[in-house]
Amino acid sequence: MVTALLAFAVALGILITFHELGHYLVARLCGVKVLTFSFGFGPKLFSKRLGRDKTEWCISALPLGGYVSMLDERQEGMVVDPAEAHRAFNRQSVYKRFAIVAAGPIANILLAIIFYAIMAWSGQPEIRPVMDTPVAQSQAAQLQIQRLDQVVSFGDKKIEGLEDFNWAILEHIGESNVPLVLDRGGTRFTVEFDLRDIKIDEDSTSPFAQLGINLWYGYPVLFNIQKGSPAALAGIKDGDVVLSADGHHGLSVQELVNYIKDKGETPIRLVLQNEEGQAREVIVRPQVRAVDDGKGNQVERPVIGVNVGIKPNLIWLSKGPVDGLMAGVDRTISITKTTYKAVVQMITGEASTKNLTGPVTIADYAGKTAQMGWRVYLSFLAMISVSLGLLNLLPIPLLDGGHLLYYLVEILRGRPLPEWVMQAGQKVGLLIVLALGALALSNDFIRLIQ
Repeated sequence: MVTALLAFAVALGILITFHELGHYLVARLCGVKVLTFSFGFGPKLFSKRLGRDKTEWCISALPLGGYVSMLDERQEGMVVDPAEAHRAFNRQSVYKRFAIVAAGPIANILLAIIFYAIMAWSGQPEIRPVMDTPVAQSQAAQLQIQRLDQVVSFGDKKIEGLEDFNWAILEHIGESNVPLVLDRGGTRFTVEFDLRDIKIDEDSTSPFAQLGINLWYGYPVLFNIQKGSPAALAGIKDGDVVLSADGHHGLSVQELVNYIKDKGETPIRLVLQNEEGQAREVIVRPQVRAVDDGKGNQVERPVIGVNVGIKPNLIWLSKGPVDGLMAGVDRTISITKTTYKAVVQMITGEASTKNLTGPVTIADYAGKTAQMGWRVYLSFLAMISVSLGLLNLLPIPLLDGGHLLYYLVEILRGRPLPEWVMQAGQKVGLLIVLALGALALSNDFIRLIQ
């Protein structure tokens, strides 16, 4: 619990502070006087005035974000020196006000790009995007996808790792005739998926499952070779990887175990690869022995005297300065598109509103990702940063997007909206925000008790 709360506080502190920093920097560029920049909310623990404008930089008691206060004649109780009135936010052109307000959400999106770029620059292992035998009668099966087909690209995205493949599918949800390029034994070919009926929904299975796609995660690896066993007599060594059995390539761990069991004492031709990458062929003859069936019972079963695990089919992905930055941009665009589609599906009723999460769920994820290492936590921060930016861009009065809507109307009308209209909009926006917050919090508590 402590870890979750701490990770949550750090996340909010970073993301909201960066959001406010966007407002601050663009306000300064536009000539607006910034009165206060606070790290956190509530009572001020420390403050110092810096710069030509004597902006108050302070640290406040509640480290859950921050805020920026600008010179504004409309703010109740604020006395504006006539000599500085031209630097008030409300005196700026509509285009400057638009830029200042938009800078906060944009800063969150830029922060996500930076975080994803850092992960791309540092490098990381990923599972190769390789297909397994698809689910029978599924769309993937109808396209005659086969085991060990290597994914090359999906839509307009080059696919290097499994995460790339997942985000590419999510990005193209709702579209038809999406091309998937596969490599089968050195020969490339293209099939087309229809993603119009795919749901981004907590109640639905993953997009992979909805399409009938199974993924191949790696070859079986043999270890704990028993002395005097058929495996030892055949020359099998710890760490040998099974590439094929009697010409059957890419068997899963369970398929290999079942294959040995079904062969009885018939010799099996295995193609193995040692830890140095050298391939060789061996013949092993299973022996029927009494073994534990996993339930405490002794049963007679053909065995070769080994334990079987899996060697993950991994690839190391690391990018240079430019490519890493472009990878960050690409991943942020994918998340933006996916988030937009999820919102649309919730509005149209195609997806459940249970997908909406609140602070409790976010805090829980923050704690879990923090415990999984800096890379996972950074990825979490990037995703939340994008979500925060997009949330604030929604055209709901009270949010940044609501103010931007007012400014767009002002640009079209050639004059601001009447004050009473904006005040009424703020009240409506408050009701919407409160309703969404209540729904998200309700979803959080339901998840807790389930």
